[in-house]
Amino acid sequence: MGKQPEKKTANATDKLFVFGLDEEGKPRGARFAEFNEKVVSAAGQMKLVFVHPASPAVSDIGMKLPVGRLYASGKAFVPPIRRDLLGKLTAALEAPGDQSQVHHPVTAQSAEKAKAAGEAVAAGLPRTWESIDVGHLVLVEDDDPGFGWWPCLVTKRENQVLTLRLRDYPDKGTYVRHIAQVGLVNPGPE
Repeated sequence: MGKQPEKKTANATDKLFVFGLDEEGKPRGARFAEFNEKVVSAAGQMKLVFVHPASPAVSDIGMKLPVGRLYASGKAFVPPIRRDLLGKLTAALEAPGDQSQVHHPVTAQSAEKAKAAGEAVAAGLPRTWESIDVGHLVLVEDDDPGFGWWPCLVTKRENQVLTLRLRDYPDKGTYVRHIAQVGLVNPGPE
């Protein structure tokens, strides 16, 4: 007899929380079982923040969010939520000492503000190595070549030397690479 698929336990926490006010000012929110680039992209298009990873306090409140859906087309469904739930999530994120990683949707104004403050946001995909700047997403080969290439955000650029951090695992330290040692992600046609 084949092995039965494991069921998600009731105490397992979701890894990605998406919430905020939509274009009409209505609160929306959802939880997703794992980090997914398509969900992050959809959250950005809806101008919603996403939290990954979340602290235990934020996870407890985030588990009250409805389960979101990701469709094959790449669209995500983030249902309406109660305004008080949005308030509780925001308050938990603003609590002193909260270790949650909050990612805000990138707009032209927020990208410029973050760049001026020296913060790294996924502001875009550079078209050339010379155009790489703080906040851009590039690929970096791990120190151990057997571990492959990882998406990283540029946190600092000094001439042709980049300081980078892993996009999906920001707590795992930084890399320092020459611009010729990083890979560009295809930004698509102009």
